[in-house]
Amino acid sequence: MTISRRRPALVGVATLLALITALAGCGDNGSQSAGSATSGGPEKVTIGVPGIPPIFLNTVMYVAKEEGFFADRGLDVTLRPLTTGADVGRAVQSGEIQGGIIGTPGAVALRASGGSVVSLMGFPKPTYLLASTDPGVTSCADVKGKTIAVDAVGAPKALGLAAMLASCGLGKNDVSTINVGGPPTVDALVAGQVELAVLHPDELATVQEKIAPTTPVSEVMTLADVDPLQHYTVLVAPKDQLSGPARDTWVKVIAAVRETIAYMYDPAHTKQVAAQAAAVTKEPASVTEAALPKFLSLGVWAKQGDGLDRAAIQHTIDAAVAAGNVPKAKAPTYEQMVDPSVFADATGK
Repeated sequence: MTISRRRPALVGVATLLALITALAGCGDNGSQSAGSATSGGPEKVTIGVPGIPPIFLNTVMYVAKEEGFFADRGLDVTLRPLTTGADVGRAVQSGEIQGGIIGTPGAVALRASGGSVVSLMGFPKPTYLLASTDPGVTSCADVKGKTIAVDAVGAPKALGLAAMLASCGLGKNDVSTINVGGPPTVDALVAGQVELAVLHPDELATVQEKIAPTTPVSEVMTLADVDPLQHYTVLVAPKDQLSGPARDTWVKVIAAVRETIAYMYDPAHTKQVAAQAAAVTKEPASVTEAALPKFLSLGVWAKQGDGLDRAAIQHTIDAAVAAGNVPKAKAPTYEQMVDPSVFADATGK
């Protein structure tokens, strides 16, 4: 699929700066360092993204690449899809790739197990929502005694459901769950095999497009609304990549992503962004265009700031300890988890 650029690349000064940076870094031949360049060309960096095909969250990275925000800063970014965020985290930690997007709980666990990754920017708001085709279920309390489709026990959607139920005093014994997950969940809702499921906004849009017009589909609640401190994902890099030429590369990456987010929030670009999301997720453009406003309204991509709110990150750390996923003695601190200085250098804030 060919996507038109938003505007001509900012050649001239941007190109000159890229050449100067590349020439200055010629003595650094570390194959796994961000910012490597050859023959005075752009700085190369590989960033991992979760999902095959990539999930909707990663749209921001693909828009940055396709619309030239990375290239404008002299960056040659390769986006590498991996099956899960955990796979991305392992690849970053091993040095196979230079950085990537992983779930915030996964970043906590990685640090607790001795990993050296740090978060440079957050995509803070989770996208999990509870959808219903049962007209009698319109609130959290109505869910009691119902059967709900999730991905698997202990998997992200199941954990999201637990947090949503807790908002009205319900627990795991108050509902039944079936493990479906992914596209089969959408198919099950459309076919009437289940009436409640934890979905992402693009999955809900798919259900709404496919289901019989006479069947009501409602959003009962979202995790972001019932638990504002839930933190979704982070863009991480190894700590040793945050000095020297490699740090300069990450400053440019963050600046490009920040500009991309502003671009995505502009209604004039909705169709263009939706088309790029469709190319990434392999969903119909009608679905991605319907889902994009929900992702934006949730604040999945932080419109202001670095998306690394201290209270939200600490909430995630505390939750990992409370769930027994991370020993208290090994739980990382906020300062160990986050390096806000890269974002500050990229944006002047």
